[in-house]
Amino acid sequence: VATQSLSSSVAQLSKGIVGDATLQLLARDPHGFEAGLLARVRAIPGVKAAAPLLEATAQASGPKGHESAELVGADSSLAGLGGALVKHTALSPFANIDAIALPSPLARKLGVTKFGDEAIFQVYGSVAEAPLYEQLHQAQIGPLVSSPIAVTSLASAQEMTGLGAHVSRILVEPKPGREATVRAALVRLAGSHLNVEPTSYDETLFEKASSATDQSTTLFALISALVGFLFAFNAMLLTVPQRRRLIAELRRDGYPPSSAIAVLMLDALVLGLLACALGLALGEELSIHLFKSNPGYLSSAFAVGNQRVVGWQAFAVAIGGGILAACVAVLSPLREILSRRPPPVLAPGELTGPGGGAAGGSGGAPSAQAWLTLAGLACLGGAVAILEAAPKLAVLGMVFLVAALLLLLPLSLAGALALVRRIAPSIVSAVPHVATMELRAGRTRALAISATGAIAVFGAVSIQAAHGDLLHGLENAAHDMNAAADVWVSPAGSYNLLQTAPFQPSAQTRLGRLPGVRSVGLYRGGLLDWGDRRIWAIAPPRSSEPLLPASQIVAGDLRQAEARVRAGGWVAISRAIAEEHDLHVGSSFILQAPDPVLVRVAALTTNIGWAPGAIVMNADDYARAWASPDASAYDVLLDPGFPAAVAGKEIAAALGPRSGLATETAVQHADRQNTLSRQGLARLTQIATLILIVAILAMAAAMANMVWQRRPRLAKLKLEGFPAGELWRTILLESIILVGVGCFGGALFGLLGQQLLDRALANVIGFPVVASLGALPALAGFALVTLASVLVVALPGYLATGVAPAVALQD
Repeated sequence: VATQSLSSSVAQLSKGIVGDATLQLLARDPHGFEAGLLARVRAIPGVKAAAPLLEATAQASGPKGHESAELVGADSSLAGLGGALVKHTALSPFANIDAIALPSPLARKLGVTKFGDEAIFQVYGSVAEAPLYEQLHQAQIGPLVSSPIAVTSLASAQEMTGLGAHVSRILVEPKPGREATVRAALVRLAGSHLNVEPTSYDETLFEKASSATDQSTTLFALISALVGFLFAFNAMLLTVPQRRRLIAELRRDGYPPSSAIAVLMLDALVLGLLACALGLALGEELSIHLFKSNPGYLSSAFAVGNQRVVGWQAFAVAIGGGILAACVAVLSPLREILSRRPPPVLAPGELTGPGGGAAGGSGGAPSAQAWLTLAGLACLGGAVAILEAAPKLAVLGMVFLVAALLLLLPLSLAGALALVRRIAPSIVSAVPHVATMELRAGRTRALAISATGAIAVFGAVSIQAAHGDLLHGLENAAHDMNAAADVWVSPAGSYNLLQTAPFQPSAQTRLGRLPGVRSVGLYRGGLLDWGDRRIWAIAPPRSSEPLLPASQIVAGDLRQAEARVRAGGWVAISRAIAEEHDLHVGSSFILQAPDPVLVRVAALTTNIGWAPGAIVMNADDYARAWASPDASAYDVLLDPGFPAAVAGKEIAAALGPRSGLATETAVQHADRQNTLSRQGLARLTQIATLILIVAILAMAAAMANMVWQRRPRLAKLKLEGFPAGELWRTILLESIILVGVGCFGGALFGLLGQQLLDRALANVIGFPVVASLGALPALAGFALVTLASVLVVALPGYLATGVAPAVALQD
């Protein structure tokens, strides 16, 4: 739900603005293009309607707080496209009073709630004030009420941004059947300086930017669902002995197998639906209070709202999985149902073992075990092959690992029992003998309990270990990107974390005269849409040392590449982008900047922490390609030993409160980048934690109920002379074997899953991953789940062993 909400908020905002428009003429940088093109667009044959739009990301502030917001400037022609944002909002009054309209949640957060209340906008290095015209409520703009937007007139937005008669894009609604003709005309009008794209282009770009997080979240949500399935399956297995008696009675009374199946299926549906209803209610609360959508670093490039979108898929997976688990579990005695001879009606005291079978029952045909082992080894081999040769198929590799873990688990459990039997004669106690006998008697439930722990630990270990490797790599990237400056000065606002907002560098000389300041360079950077990627263009001054982030180079000689980029005409580019466009070191290509230029590839890099990828060039080349002298930040170097904190205060005082620029030391900026990276990945940690908690509860509940059901069997063992203490130790040993085998296998396979995820993150998506072997997360997951489950079972096990021996004599 949290993941879907992010992408849905972008789609809703885009659709709410563009309405019925299907095409757009789009600028390649925040400066936009001349608004005079609007008349030429409207003159194209086949254009039904066209509306100009100016958009700029800004920091909105008020008496109660501040928030990053998308400033949207439009005129009355936008209403003609039918978008929800302005459908019930009058734009005409804005023309004379330069006011704004804010969604009510944003207005309350800023403390700007009454007509005329002033909101302050820091945008592109300048500060502007605008009074509130009206609050926009859900009845007016629907789900867009949760989007961080500020609506004003086109003229007001042009004045607030300082862009003059410029617009960001022109939305176009073609007449029916004329879209191809209109698009061709727009392409001719755009030339080599503008883009022509469908109005859903932002959604495509966001999908690419968030694909890594979405895929990993989806994968481990499925692992969580598998743990939940096993949880439900274990719970239903608790009633298998009673169902076996019911089946036997029905068959002895003459009912056919179809009637027995119908009774069990009705039972499963009733229990499943009731349980699913309760589970959905609890899941709803979790998704509201725990798994909130967190846009993280994506808000640096996209207007991401806080609306919560719940799709039908979430309900379908939960209900379908719960019902399926219930049906599979109640039909586990299918052999007895379909047998020609009615099964005997067993007394409660004769039902033993975790699986509910009679004591001493067979543990399964050896041939079946051999086939399971071969299938498991084949799946393991497939996962290893994907790890070595095709990391792009990492999701399939993780599925193979899960399958291999489950298929090889029976062999692991059988091996553990064989080992216990081998060492049992050397122990002066009947505990090992009884424990292995009981576990062999109930193989089905034993495997289900062990599998729950195995899957949970596998998911948690692979998530946490790969998560740690990625964070380490992102920290290195943040350090490298801040190594060339002592102090950064850039437009204020959390939206500008990547330092992509342009401003006029009018204070460079003044800052260079301050005490302790050795030099003030002009750093330039921006976001450039290339295909379905919104890439990060990074352009430090030529004099920067280092010019390229050393730890992020994955192909090419660092010293030679740095010399080439410094000289000009060369760039370093993310490997994922290079592979997509068939580029390599030495290749030349036309960079589709606002003023396209021919450049050559000096080196290949990671994505430097920005999922769609990055390109590094020198600041002078950037100024030519973007046809603008504007800077994105001042790159301030200090005299040796001069405190950065002191210099930051002096710079802030020299700029003044109305500059719209903020000052940060390099360490502070790197820390802020790392904090945002951790926030963006926090959901994976939440999922891993929840998997472990649910697994502990699942296994503890299943084993505790298993023990409680075995009281008649425990009473019989007491009659045979076993003391209560020995029976309690037997229960503990059974629990340790069950949980320990599953968790140990899960930890081992989790380490392999970590390597698979590391390779995929590094080679496919291009993240700066520092590969390691997550022995500590594996050991921690194994120990935590094993110890916690056994400790939880200890109390009900102790109580169950207090059963009176006379219970064994009851019918």
